[in-house]
Parts: sequence; structure tokens; C-alpha cells
Amino acid sequence: MPRSSLITRLLVALLVGVALWYMWMIASAKLEWGGSSPEQHWLGTVPGVQTRAVSQYCTGVLVTPQGTWLVGRLEDAYEPFQPSAAMVDLNTVLHGKAPAPPKEPGAFGSLIPSRERETTFISRLDANGQFTPVAHLSGAACLVASPDGAHLYLLSDANRPDDAAAQTVVFRSDDQGQHWTWMAAGFFPEADRVADNLTPYFYNKDEVWAWGSPGTADDEASADPSGAIPTGVYYSRDGGAHSAPVVAPQSLLVPREYAQGKRPDIVEWRTAEGESGDVRSHVLQQDAQHAMIWVSQRFWGSHPDGQSNNLAIDITTRASLTRTTGGWQVGRLEREDGLFVTALADNGDGRVIGLIDRGGYGHTVVAELNTTTLAWQPLSDLPSVFSPLAADTQARGLWVGRNSLLLNTSSEHHPPRWLYWWWDANISAEAVFYSKAWGQSWQRLAVDGYMGVRGFDGGSDRVFWSQQKSADDTGIGSYSLH
Repeated sequence: MPRSSLITRLLVALLVGVALWYMWMIASAKLEWGGSSPEQHWLGTVPGVQTRAVSQYCTGVLVTPQGTWLVGRLEDAYEPFQPSAAMVDLNTVLHGKAPAPPKEPGAFGSLIPSRERETTFISRLDANGQFTPVAHLSGAACLVASPDGAHLYLLSDANRPDDAAAQTVVFRSDDQGQHWTWMAAGFFPEADRVADNLTPYFYNKDEVWAWGSPGTADDEASADPSGAIPTGVYYSRDGGAHSAPVVAPQSLLVPREYAQGKRPDIVEWRTAEGESGDVRSHVLQQDAQHAMIWVSQRFWGSHPDGQSNNLAIDITTRASLTRTTGGWQVGRLEREDGLFVTALADNGDGRVIGLIDRGGYGHTVVAELNTTTLAWQPLSDLPSVFSPLAADTQARGLWVGRNSLLLNTSSEHHPPRWLYWWWDANISAEAVFYSKAWGQSWQRLAVDGYMGVRGFDGGSDRVFWSQQKSADDTGIGSYSLH
């Protein structure tokens, strides 16, 4: 065989191999093929797929020292139930009777509030490995628990029965779901009127934090009588029964003019997020006497060249808190330009991990907080399901365990233009990754991306999952990541 012919065949074979490899990378990412299954076990089964129905928020497994719970929500469907001693009808607890089924959607179906077409199920894992329904409620609700598992709180979007213009209903159970009462005074009602918007942070079984929108220097209506400005953070020392706002001598927010002054070359700014931009708050209690607040703001502006992607101007304000006889006192405020704290999680064992953005283009990295110096140490970029192909990756969720990290990601790959007749194209895919090396290396997990993760127990480094693409799968599985 002539040498030139051999070289030609080798080149053709190489090109075919590269093409097949590229097609495999795209197909396996898009179709969610592959991933490891470390120490796979079945956590339990459910009597029907309805009780484990997945929603975009507040559904899944919650593990406490006293029980394992499953929250399911059936959307765009109202589920009537017969009275049962084994399952509490929270509609009856609230109103004294079950609500009438909503009218079927028709010409005016869009006028029916979506919560009236939803049903939330609360189930508990029994000794036989089955999640047994213990309560249900019309509408959306989120289940949270005190660290000792003694108190359960169901934060719902249900309106109060007295029609008062106050926070939506919060149910509480102190006997593991056998009986429920609704908290007439609410649960951190100042932080958010819609209870299921709250994401309370329990430092211990008694000390709880919640946060809403920080006040601004011009917001006289929200100012403290002393002239102090709300930080948007609230603290309770009795498990949420009563709460008090944390106030500061000055606002933790900067005005839009502050960001504009950092980039005077930007002439067009996006204003849809309001005068304070996109705001994200985080709270961390370090010990009995000290805590920290982070308030991050992001302002978007058009790139001066008129062609490149928009620029993000990020500012993060950090406030130190010290406990005094009168409550929590805000100390010195420190601002860092170019930093946005997207997520923050404490593993309960001295390590604090966050997702932070730096650089003005929304580039997210996994970082660890030095709790002594309060400096961020980057650990790694976000893992991509398309790797080693180039892709833009965003994090949909971060969980931190005693010895592991878990990330839910969404990636977007842009194929070469010549493959699409010189048109711009993109291929998106979701995936779940875990690390047992604190971000130094990542492995893909065999879990459906986006809503396949049903929960995470940081104390035992277990992730819970279910097969969302199987309509008749009634099992909840677990992987051990320790």
C-alpha cells in the first residue's frame, strides 16, 4: 500500500474517531447517560407516585434525628381525600372543613389561583421501609424541622382563615406529625408575608434566623424608631415563636449610583431588578456571641462595545454581629467590589462552603470561607457535563456534608458554527456531581439532573434520588458519599 494512501486512511479514521467521540460526548450529556452509583441503597417506597410528586421547590426527603420525611406536591391537580385517622387533613385543621374542589379549568381557568389546583403530601418513613402519608394540604408548602427533630414547621401559601392581611399560614407539629396547629402569630412574619418563601437557618434547636429584603437609607417607612435601618435579617431565640429584627446604623445596600460610579463607561443599565439590583442575603452564626451577614448586589449593564455580553457589577457588604444584653449589635461594615455570594452552606463541622462570582461575567466558582480571616479561598470551577468540551455552567443547587460536596449543574455547549451552517447554536444539559476531596476533583452521579435530587443528609453524607423519567417508579434511592 502506498505511503500516501496509508496516511490518508489514518487521517480519515482519526477524523471519524473524533466525530464519533464528539457525538458520544453530546449524546451522553444530553440524554444523561453514565455516572457512578456509590453505595446504592433503597431508602423506601411510596404507595403511589402522587405522594412523591416533584415540584421545582420544597419537595423531597428531609432527615431529622427523629424521623425521615417526604414532601410531594401534585401540581395543577386537586386531590380530594376521604377522612382518615391516619392522615391529617390540614385544610380541616385550618378551616374546620375541607375546601370545595375548584372548578375545572375552562375559558376562565387561568383566573383560578394555581395553589387551588395543587396538593401537598407529607409522608413519614415507617419501620417497614414505606413512606406513609400523614398529612395533606391544598396548595404549596415547605417542611422544615428543628435540628433535634422535635418540632416540624410546614410553611404554606394558604391564606389565614380570619382573612387578616398577615403572613400565610404556618403549621407546627410537636409529636412527629400526629397533630398539627397553625401559628396564629406567624413564623418570622416580618421577613416575608408568604411563608413558603422563607428559608430559615437553624443554628440550634432554639436559635433561628430568617431574612427578607434589607432596608435602604431612603426607606423611612421601614426605619427603626431610633433611626437605624433594617438589615433584612431577623433572629429568634425561642424556635421561631417570637423574632426581632437586626438593625444597623446604615443600610447594608448600596444605591445604583455606587455601581455606576465603578463603571462610568457603561451608558446603558438594566433596571428590571429595581434600584438595589439583584439582592442575595446570607447569615452565619459562628458561636453563641458572634454572627455574620452577607448582602450581595448585582447590577447589569450593557458592554461599552455594544457587542459583547452584558457586564455584572457586583458588590458584597459584610456585617459582623455581636450578641449583647439587648440582642444582636451590628458592628463594622465592610464592602468588597467584584464579589457576589450566590450560595453559602455550613457543614456543621467547621467548614463553610459557598458559590461565589468574581470578574463581572457571572463566572461561578466553589470556594471555602476562612472563618478566622473571613477570606474566600477558591476550590474549583464548576464541573461541566460536557468536559473536556468548552461550556458555560451554572449551579442549580449546592449541598455540603461532613465529608462531601454535592452540586446540581446546568451546562450549555456551543458547537462549532460550521456544524450548523454558520448559525449560532447551543446544546444544554443538566447533571449532578459530587466531590469527596472538597472540590479538588469531581465525579458525576447517576441521578437525573435538575429535579432528580430528592434531598441530602449532610450528617451522613447521603444523597436521595428518584427516577423522574419513570412514571411508575415508586422507590426513593440513596447514595452514600462519605
